[in-house]
Amino acid sequence: MSEFNRISLAVVLVSLWCLWCLWLIVRHNRNKPKVDLQANILVAYASQSGTAATLATKKAAELASLGKVNLLPLDSVCKQTLSNTQKAHFIVSTYGQGEPPDNGHKFYNELYTKDAVTDLSHMRYSVTALGDSSYEHFCAFGHNLNKQLTKLGAQSEAAITEIDSQTHGNFDTHDSPMATVTNWKLTQRECLNPNSVSAPLYLLAFSVKPSESSDIPQWRAGDVISIQPKHHLETVLAWLQTHQFDAEQTITTGESRVSLKEFLLEYALPEQLQVPASEPLNWLDSLKLLPKREYSVASAEHEKQLKLIVRLQHQANGQAGIGSGWLTQFSELNDITQGHIRSNNRCHIDDVTRPLLLVAAGSGLAGLRAQLAERASNPNAGKVCMFYGERNPEHDQMLKDELQQWQQQGVITDLHYAYSQHPKTPAYVQDVMDFNADKIRVIVHQGADIYVCGNKAGMGDGVHQVLNKHLGQENVSALLSTGRYRRDLY
Repeated sequence: MSEFNRISLAVVLVSLWCLWCLWLIVRHNRNKPKVDLQANILVAYASQSGTAATLATKKAAELASLGKVNLLPLDSVCKQTLSNTQKAHFIVSTYGQGEPPDNGHKFYNELYTKDAVTDLSHMRYSVTALGDSSYEHFCAFGHNLNKQLTKLGAQSEAAITEIDSQTHGNFDTHDSPMATVTNWKLTQRECLNPNSVSAPLYLLAFSVKPSESSDIPQWRAGDVISIQPKHHLETVLAWLQTHQFDAEQTITTGESRVSLKEFLLEYALPEQLQVPASEPLNWLDSLKLLPKREYSVASAEHEKQLKLIVRLQHQANGQAGIGSGWLTQFSELNDITQGHIRSNNRCHIDDVTRPLLLVAAGSGLAGLRAQLAERASNPNAGKVCMFYGERNPEHDQMLKDELQQWQQQGVITDLHYAYSQHPKTPAYVQDVMDFNADKIRVIVHQGADIYVCGNKAGMGDGVHQVLNKHLGQENVSALLSTGRYRRDLY
């Protein structure tokens, strides 16, 4: 190749890169939520899985009678919006190691930039922080945001409100259009990796109880179901025997009467219990429900079945996990599990004609399966490049037949596996992505959405680093801001 040809090629490539970056900026500005500059009330949210967004929508509706309200994701809040706001309500989740959710990074970073915001003394505010107390950095982002707002002169109306998903698992169900609690009947349970050294991974299918078939909730790929787990019956019977209660004794709950053993299935059982002799069952009122557990849906709505892919977890004492134990071990076919589906619109992919880059490991396959099933019903769906990681190629080929069928149908156009315990070529999913960086650059430049599902530590963070390496950190940030890069991580 001549020197002239090399220079010409370089100019063409640089031009294409600049055009792509410009397109990202234009698309980002086009998709920004509309801001009412006359509004003096702001409800801003930072949400990774949709819970904070749901609460913010409810809060904005409550405040509508007091004046004009801007309801915005945090990254859409700019200096001008803040300067016009007299009262602000921030509803924010904490992500990872005390980090902002993806739609809160930009705003939070700008709070620390001297020329971005200087004085908020005109603004009164409140912060509601969502978190999980089982994690070290509980509600950390909410507290950090609260401190920085105070430093900039904003006046707090009240102490920060913490909402712990461990004890308020049902807090987001009230008045939400997607929050109808449904009785789901277990119709199928299949271990996807028998004889594997990894913890068992199960495919579960549920139908709606026949009497409620007219009220089947709607869902999209990317949505989440929150389930109410139960104890194994033997656990309840052993506890009742230890505390010398009659398991068959009937009690009144609502409009029905049930046995004591049935009633206790959904409740945390206290280790220590003091029972007044005069009121032997008064302690029932002090019981708390077992904490709810959330799972990414693994099916599309048109399949008429709710599917989940769940890994059996174990607690520190060796007992099966609260949610995974109930779903994969203790419940039986035709048993009923109560749960409500929560919309997670940050993971909805509305334009299926665009290409799609799918990445997951382990139980993150659930989110990928839902996206694939949704696209399989659309003959105009764009091409899909998929990367999936597991441990062993002999025993951990999850959904192999179904994935091959989707390949034959053209739903999946490029499929890459990574096995961390492969006898010859061990690799994690981020390693295989790194090796195929050219393919990733091409499909992203062609306008692909990116959807990553699975564990944040390790896989999710590793994938993010690979994307930063080969696409550039600024471009990855732009993909996050425009909603083309969706992280369904836990």
